[in-house]
Amino acid sequence: MYEIGYRCMDCNVQVMGTKPEFKCMKCGGSLEVDYDYEKMKSAFVPMQFRYMPPTHMKYYFALPLARPHNAITMGEGGTPLISLGGNVLAKLEGVNPTGAFKDRGSAVEISKAVELGRKEVVCASTGNMGASIAAYAAKAGVKAVIFTPEFAEPVKLKQMKYYGAKIIRGGKTYTEAMLKSIEYAKNSGAYLTGDYPYRLEGQKTVAYEIADQLNFDIPDNIIIPVGNGTLFYATFKAFNEMVHLGIVRKVPRLIAVQAAGCAPIVSAFRKKAHKITPVKTPKTIASAINCDAPVDGAGVLKALYSTKGEAVAVSDQESVRAKLELAHKGVYAEVSSAAAYAGYLKLRPGGKSVIILTGIGFKDKY
Repeated sequence: MYEIGYRCMDCNVQVMGTKPEFKCMKCGGSLEVDYDYEKMKSAFVPMQFRYMPPTHMKYYFALPLARPHNAITMGEGGTPLISLGGNVLAKLEGVNPTGAFKDRGSAVEISKAVELGRKEVVCASTGNMGASIAAYAAKAGVKAVIFTPEFAEPVKLKQMKYYGAKIIRGGKTYTEAMLKSIEYAKNSGAYLTGDYPYRLEGQKTVAYEIADQLNFDIPDNIIIPVGNGTLFYATFKAFNEMVHLGIVRKVPRLIAVQAAGCAPIVSAFRKKAHKITPVKTPKTIASAINCDAPVDGAGVLKALYSTKGEAVAVSDQESVRAKLELAHKGVYAEVSSAAAYAGYLKLRPGGKSVIILTGIGFKDKY
């Protein structure tokens, strides 16, 4: 493990040490794990790396786990990268154990909780993350408490319940649920999970896999549906790490797609801002990306500006049509996930594009 501390996405302040931190003490911004990249590079074995099949734990060297061999894992990762025709590829994250990309982050967060001897975890979730945390907590024998906003999909609540999690409805918006989960963690001593540094690290592996599966011929664009923005920034961070390690030569252009009824990042990007203004009354059926005040919004903006990327909002109708069009290509994705394909159809960026389809179609009712 090459973790040495944390760095703030907003003010760039560095905090040394590996004690779990969730927010910057200086400005309140989101944190990312900082590594000794020179040590990581010296330990990296390119030939060994290239001949191993792509799976989440293959990239253990880039994860903040003290004992990777003891990680709580259910075979997440190694998801298909398929052609949708022409120069368009889709990364099918709905194939993960709980049906969503969240399993990559949950594997790291729950492994970290176990490393620290914690017996209870808590998170706020619109649905997919809560189901994932509940599953990995069950695997580890750890109690899970999930705070959800009122609009969380019933099928996702059912999934959490079957895994044995305690579900608490936590308000009208994601932010209200998140604040209650933070308060619960402070009062109970439960380990706080969610869109925080360790989840971000776990979600980096989707980018490592995309590079790996393309034989390191990096696409021109990667298109990602964005709620809290953790996956988006994780993708940006992963490609920068791969450049440093000599695995790839460039970072692709990143494109963020949000629901028109909840698009604070698109709004900030259009204004060339570096901070997010929360949405007062978010309204969209794309529940998985219905995040009124994105936790990693500043990181998303940083990644967009750095890669000369683009941010686009799509209507619910466009996302539903995209879900249907994907289904006619043999791919069943939830509406929040299909929003990324709707974004592709709206922008039609040139070159080779990879669309990350974050969850399976059974995750919603549309």
